[in-house]
Amino acid sequence: MRVLTEASSVTEAFDAAAAPELAAVYREHAMTVARWVARLGGPLLDVEDVTHEVFLKVQRALPHFRGEAQLSTWLFSLTANTVRTRRRTERFRRFFRAPLERGLEVADDSELAPAQLEQQDREQQLYRVLDHLSDRDRQVLVLFELEGRSGREVADLLDVQLERVWVLRHRARARFAEHMKRELGGGE
Repeated sequence: MRVLTEASSVTEAFDAAAAPELAAVYREHAMTVARWVARLGGPLLDVEDVTHEVFLKVQRALPHFRGEAQLSTWLFSLTANTVRTRRRTERFRRFFRAPLERGLEVADDSELAPAQLEQQDREQQLYRVLDHLSDRDRQVLVLFELEGRSGREVADLLDVQLERVWVLRHRARARFAEHMKRELGGGE
């Protein structure tokens, strides 16, 4: 019998021969998956909709989960792939929808407090920069910087060696800084 080492009781309770039940996985991991969707996807994705899409995929794939990877690693992979696909779809839609929306009136932001507007601007700027990064760089930065995960946790979630994580983080930060400099108008 192989027991996975993970904090949740779901993964401690099953062995490789018995897949966990969807309801238990959803109860214990829905908030984490939703947070990953929000942070990987940015403000343009509907978090609830994408989270449900992830769990539809989990429902189809759960009977085939053999426990060869940690449940959290498997869920992160499904979430990251679903977000990546949805972001591509949304970029495609925005590209073709933009000419139609140019004539529409923009919502009035005058009722929002200046601090709220500033926060929205910073968030939009952050996600514009993240949009220029590869999916791997985006995942690494979200897990380290926004999620506050340790190197070991990031290695487990991305299913890479711990030593590789530090290289990935260093490169992702450098690329982020480069794109942020361009975003702020400080370079070409």
